[in-house]
Amino acid sequence: MNKFFVFLFFILIVTGVIAINFKENAYEPEQIIEQLDAAIAQAREKGNYECCIEPDCKMCYLGNWKFEKGTCFCDDAIVENRNDDVCPECKKGLKDGTCSSIKQGCEL
Repeated sequence: MNKFFVFLFFILIVTGVIAINFKENAYEPEQIIEQLDAAIAQAREKGNYECCIEPDCKMCYLGNWKFEKGTCFCDDAIVENRNDDVCPECKKGLKDGTCSSIKQGCEL
């Protein structure tokens, strides 16, 4: 019976430590967005992110569109009249007037 209580105490301690670490490592949504924006800015500096809206779309960076994860070439797609290659987030942004194209207009 004594071993059972020692085992139970050990399990409670381990569970408590895991819970504390999980809480300390949890990020607020604002922190995640800031980190994502910083990663997109780095990709833009490397020439791998040519988004056409401001703020930059997140969809392409996360790999939820046709481009390789971490890249966006919606601006190129607009210039080349490949409207089907412009991600839905950029299309919505263009419709809402948040164009930041550096290549040519913002009309699809």
